[in-house]
Amino acid sequence: MADDEDPVVHEVDVYLSKSLSESLYVFQYPVRPAHLPYDDIDLLTARVKPKQQKVELELGVNSEGNNYCVSKGEQLALNVDGSEYTHEPQGRFFKSNVYDKQVLSSTPQAGDTSKYAIGLLKDGELHLTPVHGILQLKPTFSYLDKADAKHKNDQAALDPGENSQDEEEEVKAVTVKFARPESAEAKARRMASYDYIQGKRAEEAWVHVSYHLPHTDRSHAERLQLYANKTDEISEFQMTHHDYVSLLMPKPGEKLEEKPAMPNNVLSLAQLRTLPLSDQVRALLINAKTIRMSQLMSLLPNNTEVMSALRSLQQVAMLVQGCWVVKSDILYPKDSCSPHTGISAEVMCKARDYVMWKFTQYRCVMRKEVSSVVKLPAEDMKAILEHMSRMKASVGWEFLYQYDKEFTDRYPEIVQRQKMLWDAKYQTLSTQFKIPKDGEKKAKDVGALSPEKPKRRRRTSSKSRGRTLSGRSVSDQSDTDVEMTEKLGQTDCKERVVEVMEVTECTASESHPHMTVNGEINSGGDSPTKGHNSVVCGLPPPQLHRELVEFTRDKLHSKTVLLKTDLKRLFSLFLTQCPPEHVLRSGVSDQMLEESVLVSGGVKLEFQGIEPFYILKTKGDDSDKLRAIVVEMLQTSNRIRTVKLRQKVEETLGSPVGDAACKQMLKEYCETKNGNWYLKGTTDMTL
Repeated sequence: MADDEDPVVHEVDVYLSKSLSESLYVFQYPVRPAHLPYDDIDLLTARVKPKQQKVELELGVNSEGNNYCVSKGEQLALNVDGSEYTHEPQGRFFKSNVYDKQVLSSTPQAGDTSKYAIGLLKDGELHLTPVHGILQLKPTFSYLDKADAKHKNDQAALDPGENSQDEEEEVKAVTVKFARPESAEAKARRMASYDYIQGKRAEEAWVHVSYHLPHTDRSHAERLQLYANKTDEISEFQMTHHDYVSLLMPKPGEKLEEKPAMPNNVLSLAQLRTLPLSDQVRALLINAKTIRMSQLMSLLPNNTEVMSALRSLQQVAMLVQGCWVVKSDILYPKDSCSPHTGISAEVMCKARDYVMWKFTQYRCVMRKEVSSVVKLPAEDMKAILEHMSRMKASVGWEFLYQYDKEFTDRYPEIVQRQKMLWDAKYQTLSTQFKIPKDGEKKAKDVGALSPEKPKRRRRTSSKSRGRTLSGRSVSDQSDTDVEMTEKLGQTDCKERVVEVMEVTECTASESHPHMTVNGEINSGGDSPTKGHNSVVCGLPPPQLHRELVEFTRDKLHSKTVLLKTDLKRLFSLFLTQCPPEHVLRSGVSDQMLEESVLVSGGVKLEFQGIEPFYILKTKGDDSDKLRAIVVEMLQTSNRIRTVKLRQKVEETLGSPVGDAACKQMLKEYCETKNGNWYLKGTTDMTL
């Protein structure tokens, strides 16, 4: 003992009392100052709910004190109980027609209270009694709900018309639905819901109890039970020193705790890292739904091997845009159902798999488009989309994270394996939802000739040598591009270059100095070395050309009139819905976009002081003759008079056209102001 750095200076005997261990509670008053206890305040009533450990105390308020506002007290009582003639005294909350009491209601303190005890020193002995619970009492204002209900009843009494209207409402047919058998998981979810818990709490009846002040004899008698009876055998302390220390400080993980029936969507990293790696990955994916590989590794232990994590990850998740999304059968196990509508897990898994597949093809998806295929209720559809995307105004549902190119570049073999899994998954989904399989989609006409139609070769003269595509007429451009598209699709690389150069007679420096035949960017502007397949040319490759023409044709036919900035904005929006490997993402210049407009049957209009317009010249129907006249007039001026249009039609066609047809055509291109027709977007401009 002399050599001990921390010598024992005094010993105290410790006794454990159990007389009040099952009924000893600590009351805390967090909003009450410590120097103002409730000991001297009159307690009117007290009641408890033993199972919920809930206590309510009604404390009197001194309505005759100097600090009491009588007018406010009367107003509160009037709002709750009405006038003194409305109810009998026993039916009123405030008996004296003024605010004369306040209510304290308890909430249980979160956490384990079994490690707390009340200790009393007596004759050099420490007597401990375990605390059964800790309650925090705060003022409650539930009586104001009574005032709100009274106000609504008064309003309804003043307006009896609505009640009579409700009574006279026609009888409508009621659809009866029979509930499906409730699974164990659905029952657990229901029992963990807020409404169910509140309902169970309301079922327990209040038990009225008596309150005894601290200085009364009954309180003194109860306090004596905090001292242990020395004649009782205390078995807990009849053990070896080693066992006693182990009981005081148990090793981590030895303490058994009761786990909740359902997770509360809060994951403890300390508990998580006690699980095997596969269970850690599974728990993280179920919680996050969608996660990037870098995020997952940051949540796993520092010494975790990446390949081990990837092996576990592929068992519970699928790759979407370089990120990992938890598998549907993990979220919706067999024999379970939707928590919103009760739809079976099999249907939910199919629908969710289809949504995941859509995100492998597009950056954004539209809920209506997906719902038309999977046929799910709105609640389930929204829940599925929220797992992996977020709502974006005027775009739709955008995938939650940006494309993880770092992961796909580092692990191409995993990306390829996931692609094969998605291809197989899509074949199954296409059968289940009756959607086209890969390779069965009908080819759209984007200006290419059919194989039976004879080809035409156009050679340019030396005078026209060096002219770009935008310098030719629309018909010449279409013929040339059609011929070029056929040749690029049917000949080998060397022959393709010869044919293209023969048709266009242009070089890379005249049109697109940085674009190669297969859509790659030549940052230096120099032509490739001889013999290289990517020979520089002034036109985009066939696939890119077809996609551009299809896009611009669709926009022109739907809009008729487009500003250059509007076209670029629509194209940027379209790119957000395209998968990362789409050909249009390889690089499209403004000039390529403009040339595709001209090939699609559009005309470029330029007015001084404003940006260019693109308008539709041909639509392929009976109105093209009248349309061509309107377009010709707009090429000279942004304003058209109806009289001038009729005269132009008679001169060109030789016969008049009805006013209805002229007006309908003008509406496609123009808007009216002061009796004149102006090109859309130029109404307030003088051109």
